Amino acid sequence: MSLEKNNFMNKIGAHVSTSGGFSKAIERAVSIGANTIQIFGASPVQWKANLPDPEEAKIFQTLCQKNDIGPVFLHAPYLINLASPKEELVKLSKELLKKHLEISNSLGARGVIFHIGSKGERDQKEAEKIVAKSLSDILKNVKEGILFIENCAGAGNLIGDTLEEIGSIIKRIKNSRIGFCLDTAHAFESGILADFETKTIKSFVKKIEKEIGLEKFEVIHANDSKTPMGSNKDRHENIGQGFIGKKGFINLFKNKEIIKRSFILEVPGFDGLGPDKKNIDILRKCSIEI
Repeated sequence: MSLEKNNFMNKIGAHVSTSGGFSKAIERAVSIGANTIQIFGASPVQWKANLPDPEEAKIFQTLCQKNDIGPVFLHAPYLINLASPKEELVKLSKELLKKHLEISNSLGARGVIFHIGSKGERDQKEAEKIVAKSLSDILKNVKEGILFIENCAGAGNLIGDTLEEIGSIIKRIKNSRIGFCLDTAHAFESGILADFETKTIKSFVKKIEKEIGLEKFEVIHANDSKTPMGSNKDRHENIGQGFIGKKGFINLFKNKEIIKRSFILEVPGFDGLGPDKKNIDILRKCSIEI
């Protein structure tokens, strides 16, 4: 196996729970064979978020190093909506995302993955301008860490279901600390990735390069889709049990750019308790069946 593939093998992981403390997330990661993780820095359904205790943050970073787990990503709360026509909601969202970037930095994480939100009846370009301004302000006030925009499944008036929309916002910001997270299920469900054949994936990666820039593309949410292509429904499935299928993920690993990214599972789990060792083992197997 090539060195490039060996490097990538160390970047297959999952979203893990921090219940009981941040150090518990590392225990859970080890138990399922994850070498990169995503966590919540605070409750995903509350507007309040506090920085972790410095000693707890130090222990977390030590455990990450000891167990060779990294990079670490945080996922922002679901409440955030930077595109909302309601000014107060945009303000609250901006402050909450800023706080989570600070939490990410305190834990030594790579950055925060987030969804832009819904523009409602707001004009598309106006919404993009407001989103870009909010993100620029956050990056100006928090001097470290990356904000990763995640593509969405295309429901309603959500912004960020196409590479063009995400690229437009990133280009407005003009900051090296804004990045892109590709969710495979969302790309399939929104229809921007119609299938997972090797030629389609190659063209899709070229489009990422054109619209966003490969240097911005660091992480992949590896999720099978419970719903068909173009459904616009955000429904994740275990690897191999959905409409993308194992062959789709095998084809992803064939792409020389895709294999350089960190893969994070956000699947229901075969026991219904979230990402598990079986899903990670299946994904690892996909990475060598090429």
